[in-house]
Amino acid sequence: MMIPLVMCVDDDPMVQMLCEIIFTDNGFCENTIMALDGKRALQYFEEQIKLPIAAQKIPQLVFLDINMPVLDGWDFLQLFQEQYASIFPAIKIAILSSSLNPADKKRADDNSLVFRFFPKPLEDEQLDDLKADPSLVYFFNGGKGIL
Repeated sequence: MMIPLVMCVDDDPMVQMLCEIIFTDNGFCENTIMALDGKRALQYFEEQIKLPIAAQKIPQLVFLDINMPVLDGWDFLQLFQEQYASIFPAIKIAILSSSLNPADKKRADDNSLVFRFFPKPLEDEQLDDLKADPSLVYFFNGGKGIL
C-alpha cells in the first residue's frame, strides 16, 4: 500500500519532477497533485469543497515550499489554517525548503499545521522516515494502525 494522494507545492518545475520521480521510485504515493504556488494550492482545496464528499480528491500529505512567488508557504499556512484546516483536519503538511535560515526551521516547528521540515532535495531516507511515522504507517502496512 501507499498514500493515495500527495500534493507538492513548489514554484520550481524541476523540484516537482524530482518529487514525482522519488515518490514513484519509493512506492510512496499513488498520485501526485502539483501546484506552482500557494494560491493555486488553496484554489485546489476550494474546488474540492464544492464537490460531493465522495468525489473529493484530498491529499493526505502536502509538501510545501516556503519561498514562492504569488503566495509563499507561510501565507499558504495562514490561509489554510483560517479556511480549510477544520474541513480537512487529517491533512499533514511537510515543509520542503532550500532555506538554511534557522528562523524558518523554528517558525515551521512552532506552526501547529507543520508536521515535518525537510531540506531540499527530498531523499529516499526522508520518505522511509515518513513511511515509519505512526501517523502515516497505516498507508504502508496494509491498512493496519492509526489513521
